[in-house]
This record gives sequence, C-alpha cells and structure tokens, in this order.
Amino acid sequence: MVLYHYRRFAGGITRTQLETFKFGFCLLSPIALMYWVGIDSDKKFNLPGFWPDPSTLNQIPKEPHEIQAEVARIRKARAEKRERLEAKARELGITEDEN
Repeated sequence: MVLYHYRRFAGGITRTQLETFKFGFCLLSPIALMYWVGIDSDKKFNLPGFWPDPSTLNQIPKEPHEIQAEVARIRKARAEKRERLEAKARELGITEDEN
C-alpha cells in the first residue's frame, strides 16, 4: 500500500534514477552556489566603509633602503623600551639574577 502511494507520488522513479538525481544535486548545488556568489558580488555583499582606507594602513617597505630604515626604527624602539623597563626595574629594586 505504501509502495503504491510512493510510486504514484514519485511518478515511478526507479532507485537508479533517484541515486542519479541525488548525485547530480550534490554535485551541482555547491557549483551553483559558488556561481551565484561570484556573479555581481560587489552589489550583493557591498558594505560601504567596511574595508579601511589604504592610506591609513601600514605600508610594507619594499626597497632596500626602506627596509634598512624600518629595521633601524624597530631596533631604536626596542632599545628605548628596554632602557625604560630597566630604569623601572632599578627604581623598584629588581635585579637580574645570575644563574
């Protein structure tokens, strides 16, 4: 009785046809979704002001003299921080232990 109603509902789809449909659906659904997302994505997912202005971002040095200047700046900042922390440690009476 149930089989009769199933066949009447499904139009007499065989198991092979059902498996073929499931395979095709599982294969094409992600492709269709990627196609839909990829088409006109600027209009669909556009959030004005979401990305920061490129002029406000950190600029990566690319030329050798820019890299050397950046390394010198980092070393100077690190030395100043170390000096400041050592002065604070001396002020608090903290000494470096020799092991």
